[in-house]
Amino acid sequence: MSPLYEGGRFELKYVLPAACRADVLRLTQPHVQPDPHAVELPNGRRGYFVRSLYLDTSDLADYFDRLDRKRVRNRLRVRTYGQPQQKQPVFIEVKRKSGPWVIKHRAAVGDADEWCRCPAARPWVTFASRVEGRGRYAASAFLQLVEGAERSPVSLVHYEREVFVPLEKDSRRVRLTLDTHVAASSVSSARDLFAPATIDLIPPDWLVMELKFERFAPAWMTRLRRELGVTAVPVSKFGLSVAQVLRPAYPDELHALLPAPILQRRRAA
Repeated sequence: MSPLYEGGRFELKYVLPAACRADVLRLTQPHVQPDPHAVELPNGRRGYFVRSLYLDTSDLADYFDRLDRKRVRNRLRVRTYGQPQQKQPVFIEVKRKSGPWVIKHRAAVGDADEWCRCPAARPWVTFASRVEGRGRYAASAFLQLVEGAERSPVSLVHYEREVFVPLEKDSRRVRLTLDTHVAASSVSSARDLFAPATIDLIPPDWLVMELKFERFAPAWMTRLRRELGVTAVPVSKFGLSVAQVLRPAYPDELHALLPAPILQRRRAA
């Protein structure tokens, strides 16, 4: 495998009316099943409650890289799952994007309850120092990028994610995900990973579908896209959160970040 493909994958995003979920499940049912590690979500779904604390520089360099559509971009975030008092794992992550190609390095650093109790204002410094083994590279890269550029938390993004994996064992790390209730909140402390959401990033009657695969999409993904009549579009939860949490006085920025299908529906209304 060439170096381009080592440790990375393609991630293609599609924005659909939430009512299309039934069609997605019908078309993919012969090929995928819910992630066996998933937990119960509302309305009989299975997946994860995702919380992502995003970091950026004081002048929002990462955000403006996204607005400028720079092809190669970094995302720095702290991620956990579930609800408070569930001792869910916390990960520090470096996500590097080049168009639809994504390479992610992450390290598990402890549990969410421990993180929330940490007295340090920048808890990742304390937690990253404890990482050993395979996660050490990710922890070191995270610290270098965050501390070297003095990045700090800028937004907390919440959503519910359904995850589907192939029925048959697939070495290509194929995943189908459906994200709903995508929302954000402002950040008062890096330790608060469970602050309640205050702003919808994606309208509640829409969902974000992601197709994730290495090198080549399986045939069923190609058929799914054709049957749904959808085209991949950029969707930046990070960008949308910063635009709404920190930059509400600049509506043109939000307009530039809203996914095309949502903008088209609004124009037609």
